[in-house]
Amino acid sequence: MGKHILYLHLWLALIALLLTMECVVYFSIPIAFYPFACFSATATLFAYNAHTLLSINSNKKTTELTSWAKKHYYHVVFFTLVGFLGCVFFSVYYFSLLQWEVLMAAGVIWILYESVIAFVNKRGLIITNNYSLLKSLVLAFVWTVITVILPLTKSTLTFEGNAALFVLIRFCLFALISQLFEYRDLYTEKLNTGSLNLVGKTIGYTNLTLLCNFFVLIIGIQLIYIEINFAFKLATSLQLIAIIFFIRIKNIVTITPSMLLWDGILIVTPLCSIPFYYL
Repeated sequence: MGKHILYLHLWLALIALLLTMECVVYFSIPIAFYPFACFSATATLFAYNAHTLLSINSNKKTTELTSWAKKHYYHVVFFTLVGFLGCVFFSVYYFSLLQWEVLMAAGVIWILYESVIAFVNKRGLIITNNYSLLKSLVLAFVWTVITVILPLTKSTLTFEGNAALFVLIRFCLFALISQLFEYRDLYTEKLNTGSLNLVGKTIGYTNLTLLCNFFVLIIGIQLIYIEINFAFKLATSLQLIAIIFFIRIKNIVTITPSMLLWDGILIVTPLCSIPFYYL
């Protein structure tokens, strides 16, 4: 059951839902627009399960996730369809033209990214070392659009300073989390090749550490200036401490613990902050 929750990305969908709810609550967006949170969950189900299907049908090396997905292929297809139908329903019934434009911009970037990865995997090509950073930025951008920018289009504070800082904090946090998975991939490549002098997709422990430190610094500076409740600042600080800890130890290298713990870091702020708003 645990692997079904993780590998079908139900855990990630719950995190996306709570992150969006946090944004909706913080910016006092009318309750009628809470379906944005449901859209985030279904979009996550669709995007990540669709990516799994693409990975299964590519020449990419089999991983623990893709091996499991091949055995439960119809489960993956089912939740991909559920996610797709949910996206269609919530976007058709609740999105305005502006939200469609924002969504389409994020969708185009995601499709281009997936197309490049599918092309590379099909032909077994070696990707440049900048892939790690590109992947982090694309994922961070799409997650930020879905969980923050879309709800903000219904807020009167869209261009206000706190809203901009909130968006940037989320973007940096998503990019930082994705770097943890690059550590895992780098360690896996090390085991497979017996060397750290790789020409593959990862960019080395030193560069990854520098990127992580940069994102931590940027988030820390933004936390100083954003006017937000103490619970959010405390929770974000705890997230940064946890991320730095995992970067330092570098030993959680299997897919299951990394998906549970590293993605789970994202759930800290909504669990701490959402109850605070109602106290």
